[in-house]
Amino acid sequence: MIRASCHTADNRLAFEFDATPWFREANPHSIRHLAEQGWSSVWVADALERRPGYEGLHRLIEYATTRLREESLEDPSWPTLDCVVNQPDATRWLTENRPEIAAMLWSRTTAS
Repeated sequence: MIRASCHTADNRLAFEFDATPWFREANPHSIRHLAEQGWSSVWVADALERRPGYEGLHRLIEYATTRLREESLEDPSWPTLDCVVNQPDATRWLTENRPEIAAMLWSRTTAS
């Protein structure tokens, strides 16, 4: 299991979820980009929110996009929600299940 969590900018809603389905289906470029973003991105939540079992995540995203949208219109750079993937969980899972991606990520971090 790859733990992840999202919360709205106003901290009214938060949701913890399993991001493993996203990692199973994501292409290597998307995973690398997520890692480069500090394992923080709403893409994972966007991809999973409509799946069964992720109804809480859907409600959180819906709230962030409808209720907080007015505030974000004043400052388009203001994020209405934040989502973070647990990096140790992701690294462990990738090593066990998608070792070619784990190796790619490892080579990029050691080359830096």
